Amino acid sequence: RTIAERGVQLVGTAHGNQLANLIKNPTLSDLVGGIQSVTLGDEEARRRGTQKSILERKAPPTFNIAVEMLERYRWIVHQDVSETIDGLLRGREPAYQIRAVNEEGQVTIAEEQPRQPEIVRNPGARGWRVSGRMEPLPIDRSLVRNGVDLSTGNYGSSGSNSESSISRSESRADRGDRLEEKPVPRAIINAGAITDKDTDVVYVYLYAVSRQQSEQVIDMLRLPVILTKDLDSADMVLALRSQVRSHSKLRHLAETHSLPIHMIKSSTIPQITRALRRMLQIDEPADISAINDLNLFAYGDSEDEMEALEEARLAVEQIVIPKSQPVELLPRSSTIRRMQHELVEHYHLKSTSFGTEPNRRLRIFPD
Repeated sequence: RTIAERGVQLVGTAHGNQLANLIKNPTLSDLVGGIQSVTLGDEEARRRGTQKSILERKAPPTFNIAVEMLERYRWIVHQDVSETIDGLLRGREPAYQIRAVNEEGQVTIAEEQPRQPEIVRNPGARGWRVSGRMEPLPIDRSLVRNGVDLSTGNYGSSGSNSESSISRSESRADRGDRLEEKPVPRAIINAGAITDKDTDVVYVYLYAVSRQQSEQVIDMLRLPVILTKDLDSADMVLALRSQVRSHSKLRHLAETHSLPIHMIKSSTIPQITRALRRMLQIDEPADISAINDLNLFAYGDSEDEMEALEEARLAVEQIVIPKSQPVELLPRSSTIRRMQHELVEHYHLKSTSFGTEPNRRLRIFPD
């Protein structure tokens, strides 16, 4: 298609000056091959650790190379538009080339590689049982190499499970070689809160639950949890309630391995957070409105996401909760609305999306 047919001249003014902006426009997205929603099968979605409905590119892009004009003498060059769009749809930052004209009139070229998103931590100052955040202590690697467990008891276990806790510790000592290959877990104790006897790392087996979101919760809250793909090495199972009901094989395997199954209704950040807290017997924050870091609910690191989450947080904390009044938010995309829904769920409130695209928006209701 020609430039005139697709109206590319509008991109710079109406839709931003980045290649990612084309994805959001139904008409101009044809320039990058078109975007379609694809529904994955249950097994494929579990394998990828994503939702069943994802976005994919429909066809090859109109142009193989794209140039973003950031400033008059500074441009970003995407040498493979297909690879860039596929990465953006998967939430990855693409590699690109920066070309600029210096004071001497020479063109400088710099290759920029994708950066790993940094997780911002802001530990609470009132103790781990209130904030849900715990400070790591240094771990003696020699103990791990020698196959010695980090504790003598199971984290958060009761007296009735003492025998299974001891056998579990012994079996983990037998796994010393495998432990050495894994990253050293965050053994996470607050002075005076729990003793060395209580300290242990909990191995959790996920079934139909997003691994990416679970890792995000574990890293943000610094929980003593390691996700394992081996049911034999697991201490607990975290699964979707609907999957547990329809899969008797999972219940049988868990019963065979004497593993408790913790179920959640949906694979969302708030429900995964509450389930992991429940597993570790960590108290819920006394003030549910205290959100230390909105990054926990963001899928990426764009300004639009953080702005939308901040809008929802302020609406809840300044209007819905104190004044018991419903609030309507600004229109957002379906992905951002999903983040806002999860944020509202953290406050134990209800929200619905209403209206028609592109003016579909969130309405939050008081408890």
